[in-house]
Amino acid sequence: MRSYVCLLSLLAALLAGGTAFAEAPKSGAERGPPFSVGGFRYELRPNDVHMFLCEQPACGAQSRVSFRFYPPGNTMTLEQFRQEQTQIVKMLEQRTPGQKISILGIDGDSGTKVPRLFKARRLMMKPDGTKEYQVSGYLFGDRGAASLISSAATEKASSENYAQFAIGVIVVLMPAKR
Repeated sequence: MRSYVCLLSLLAALLAGGTAFAEAPKSGAERGPPFSVGGFRYELRPNDVHMFLCEQPACGAQSRVSFRFYPPGNTMTLEQFRQEQTQIVKMLEQRTPGQKISILGIDGDSGTKVPRLFKARRLMMKPDGTKEYQVSGYLFGDRGAASLISSAATEKASSENYAQFAIGVIVVLMPAKR
């Protein structure tokens, strides 16, 4: 619950600055982004993945953020999320020989009530020696769930970009009336 309160405080600050706009998820012919963040170009990818590519120095060159919405009712626990992250690291390392991935930290809310948030921070060392930092998580709300992934050349950019998009995702997942 603490994560939710922090995100709502950050949301108020960002919305006051006009950097984020959110609305209910769209489907069918209305395939635009459910919200936008300044400095990023939007692309709708297969399987309803919303991809945003950094186009401004402030978000970090080559940075990208993607998310996907799911129906409500997901009862994943923090322990299940931890296990999933270990499996994801193994799968990603097998997909790219020579790539090494370290989990830098996993945080999240306990229980299965909404709202709740899970977040993992990873460092990917690619075979050519370049580093990529990722923040990957799930956000759960009354109106559904979402997976959110931010990738950047620095841990700071990855975390900051994740936070900006997490705010928009949480707004979309909140109940229509409060």
